[in-house]
Formats: sequence, structure tokens, C-alpha cells
Amino acid sequence: MQEIEFYFDWDGNKVIFNDGMICDMDFEIESFFYKDKKFFLESDVEKDLCYTFNMRYVNMTEY
Repeated sequence: MQEIEFYFDWDGNKVIFNDGMICDMDFEIESFFYKDKKFFLESDVEKDLCYTFNMRYVNMTEY
């Protein structure tokens, strides 16, 4: 199974994926779009991505 890593750039308001996608975060509705699908920041983003695209996504954000 392919694995895609991503991390949240809170200073730049971006979600950056190692597949080349860079998504802008919308803090008004606390979400971002990835591959034309909306994901909410308050949810378990890693789990939602895995379920939606049937691939392994790993959050590499250091908190």
C-alpha cells in the first residue's frame, strides 16, 4: 500500500503532502481541500484521508 506523508504548516496556513500537493487552510470553516475533497481540521484528518482515498496517510507534524 502506498504511503503519503503530510504535515501542517501552521505559520504558513498550509497542509503539505509529499505527493506535491500543497493545500491552503481555511480557518473560517476550519478545513482544507485535498484532491477536490473537503477535510475538517477538528476531525481525525489522517483517518479521514485514509478512508477517503484507500491509501495510508501519515501525519508528520511535530507539535
